[in-house]
Amino acid sequence: MLIFSGCDKEEQIPSYIYISDFELDTENTNFGSNSHDFVDAWVYANNKLIGIFELPATIPILESGSKQLTIIAGIRKNGLYYEREAYPFLKPYDIQHNFVPAQVDTIKPVVVYRENIKMPWIEDFEDNTLSFQGSGNSTNYDTMYITSNAAEVFEYNGTTSKYSGRVAIPNGLRIFENSSVESFKLPRSGQEIYLEINFKCNTEFVTGIYPLTGSVVTSVPIVNLFSTVDADGIMQWKKAYISLKEDVNNPEFAGAEFKAFIRAQTNTSSGTPLIYIDNVKLVHY
Repeated sequence: MLIFSGCDKEEQIPSYIYISDFELDTENTNFGSNSHDFVDAWVYANNKLIGIFELPATIPILESGSKQLTIIAGIRKNGLYYEREAYPFLKPYDIQHNFVPAQVDTIKPVVVYRENIKMPWIEDFEDNTLSFQGSGNSTNYDTMYITSNAAEVFEYNGTTSKYSGRVAIPNGLRIFENSSVESFKLPRSGQEIYLEINFKCNTEFVTGIYPLTGSVVTSVPIVNLFSTVDADGIMQWKKAYISLKEDVNNPEFAGAEFKAFIRAQTNTSSGTPLIYIDNVKLVHY
């Protein structure tokens, strides 16, 4: 008679962390607003990737005891659901954490921009001036205002957030365009370059760049941003992270400086196409 005996290996009980969202700390820096839209957490334990988790998330981790916990903020590149990336300009949130099996610990990661990044353009409108100007050969409307209406301003608080940019496009066939007043020398060695922008709108508009290579200036549209009107008919503020690296590194643009632009084409007989923007940041290394 043969007797087979054995035992199952004891299953390891995971520890858990719960992350609802991130906080971006820009206090005492020259990096502008702390607005963000970090949608994912890239989670590492002892430098081993546990996974990428859409927030909020309760995350199981097969660790116990004191271990290094690293959390990196992730974005939707160009606003696309399937383009998830760790935002390259932030320091990781890095702590020593005591993992306890079966226990759920709430973590609130606070992230900051890296000190060595460059942010040559910040437009938050808080000095009540514009760094945008009319542009484009086919433009027939180019007026951007500064609004102080509390109902229109991004996260209005009456002190540090009092103004936003407002575009109200008249009826008829209109082509609106504004570009940055300043042109920028951007890196062309593969470094990441992003344009951050808070916006709300009831009409579609496009963001892009102007490579200044000579007397002929050609626009390069990059991302279309769509109406943010919700099911109740209310415009909601959103944030976009627009990657410029791919287009800036086009061999045709060697030696060029660049301007950023926004453009809308509308044709309405009633109602007013509206675009609001705030906290524009040009970021690179």
